[in-house]
Parts: sequence; structure tokens; C-alpha cells
Amino acid sequence: MTQTRQLHLDWAQYRGKESLKVVGWSQSDLRELDGSGTGELSRRLTLLTSDVLDASRNLVGIPSISGDFAVDFDSVWFVPRFPFMDGMNYSLLIDAGGHGSPEVWAVQRPSTPTVPATEVAAIHPTATELPVNLLRMYVLFSAPMSEGWAGRAIRVCLADTGEELEGVFLPSEPELWDTSRRRLTMLLDPGRIKRGLVPNREFGYPLIEGVPVRVTVDSEFRDARGQPLKAGLARSYQIGPPLRSRIDPGCWRLTAPVAGSLNPLVVDFDRPLDHGLLQHCLWVRDAAGAPIPGQGESGAAERSWQFTPAFLWSAGKYQLVIEPHLEDVAGNSPVRVFDRDISKPEESPVDAVRLAVDFHCAGAARPLGR
Repeated sequence: MTQTRQLHLDWAQYRGKESLKVVGWSQSDLRELDGSGTGELSRRLTLLTSDVLDASRNLVGIPSISGDFAVDFDSVWFVPRFPFMDGMNYSLLIDAGGHGSPEVWAVQRPSTPTVPATEVAAIHPTATELPVNLLRMYVLFSAPMSEGWAGRAIRVCLADTGEELEGVFLPSEPELWDTSRRRLTMLLDPGRIKRGLVPNREFGYPLIEGVPVRVTVDSEFRDARGQPLKAGLARSYQIGPPLRSRIDPGCWRLTAPVAGSLNPLVVDFDRPLDHGLLQHCLWVRDAAGAPIPGQGESGAAERSWQFTPAFLWSAGKYQLVIEPHLEDVAGNSPVRVFDRDISKPEESPVDAVRLAVDFHCAGAARPLGR
């Protein structure tokens, strides 16, 4: 590929999306790029934010912008998976084919003055006390967000002194977003949570039992438009003893609704469960095994769940179904202990089977004599 060129980078619509257009290639460059497969093209061309490039000492493993390159006539296009951020500097890296450092071409997105509108909707867990072997947290936003800000904008500090705890969260590239890019999953380092592993023996748990912490999402976190948050959010936690036992639905309390009503089935847990998994690991079926349409919702501190049916309950037998991959906040499921002691048989994994708890809907009592 030509080593001396004058490229021009600009923003334009391509395939119905705001994209980056790169012109100024020689005909031999275009033929070479056009003949590359999708994977090879993405290896030779990389787009990333300039601040990430400036902060990186090693180009290997730098988180690039998610999207696709395409060659069309005299131009090379980059179509992003998620919108570009206004006011952000971007850098295009062109692989030198093993002959020295890659070429770097920079371009800036125009700034669009707007009033910040995106908020942090919630930080989960919402329980006030967490086990020291907590496995994951979730941050929910009111609008789609940009990638690459979690490591800079989410901090865990000692509640009394404000000192930041380093290495609490496992670095993740790419970040763990849901499809709407409104829910971010933050994993605590599993190597420091599982007993017997080297990181756990050398550094201990990421959190410290008995030492309260404050988790903060700073307003510098950028939404999908490149705007900072309307405001940050923080949540404080007490850190309690480890949680090392399988989930046992036999310890739950079910409050059955009355037949002929739309009252919810209410399930109270013996411990806080994982907020994300609660959204799709519990459901209700009738005596014939057919799913009951309706809406499930987790309760305060993730210690309860309720299911409101789409239609009136009928009198009879039902089952609450529990998927085996449901977890509590420490990663324990009905079939295994996450932070387990391999020398204890009672903590060994069991067969993954779908569990169910029976309940009945009875009609409301009628006054005698009527």
C-alpha cells in the first residue's frame, strides 16, 4: 500500500447512517483494499477515539470503534455501529504491513451545543449491604450511551475517606452493554473472588468486609450524542460477609393471588438476587405447562419479585418456574456455588435442571347465607 498519500476525512451519509468518508487514495490502494475481505479490511484499517490512542502505550488491544469499513468507487467509508460523538476527535490508523508504525489521520466531529439530558436511572444492586464476594453491578441510563467511558467515569471509593479502590472492576473490551446500550454490566474481578485462584491469594477480594464503599457514576460519562450526563449518581453500601451457598427456592415465600383478580403473585427471597437475571429467569405456567402471559418485576433491594398476569387468574394450580442460571449477587445459582471451596462436597455443582414451585389460586371466600 502506498506509504505517501494525502487523505481527506469528512462526515457524510452512507447506507442511511452518518459515516466517515476517506478520499485521496491512489488507484492501487483502492484496488488492494477492495480486494480484501471484510476481516482483512478491518485488520488493516482501524478507527478509534484520539484520546484513547494518546493514552495507550501499546497499540495492541486498543478498543476500536465498533463498525464496518467499505470501499465504494473512490472512497473508503466507515459505518459505525453506534452514532459518532459530537465534538470528539477520531483517529484512523492504516496498517503499514509490518513495516514500521501505522499511519495516523485525525478528524474531529463538529460540536452541537445541546443541554445534557441523559440521566443515570439506577445503580444495582439496590440493597444497602452487599456480600464481600459481590460478582457484578449494573448501571442503568435513561438514553443510549457511548462506549469507552466506564473505566474513567465509574469509581469505587471508601465511604469515610473518599480514597479510590483500584482494580475493583474487571477491565472489559468491549464494554458489556445490552442491545439498547442503556444497561451497563460491571464485573468485579472473578479471579479475586474465587478462592484458590492466584489473584485471590495475592490480592484478596476487590471489596473489604466491614469497610463501607461508595460507587459513583460521574457526569463526564457520555451518551450516544457525545453529551455528558445531566448529573452523576452515587450509591453507598455496607460490605458484609461472603455469600457461599446455592440458591434454594424452598426458602422463598410465595403469596398467591386470588382467582378472578389481576393481583400479582409475590415472591420474597431469602437473599438479594441478580437484577439483570431476574428480568428473564422467572416465569409462571399453568397446570398444563403453558406459560402465563404477563409482566414480571423485581422489588426493593432485589429481595422480591412479582408477576402481574395479562388476564384474570383462574382458580387452580400454577407453578413458578426458575431457570437454573438464575444467580444471586455473589454469582451463586441453584446448581452451583460461585466462590466455592472445592474440598467441600456440599458446594459441588449439581445437575442443571429447571426448578418449579407450586402455588394455587383460590376463589375469594363468600359470606355464609348468600
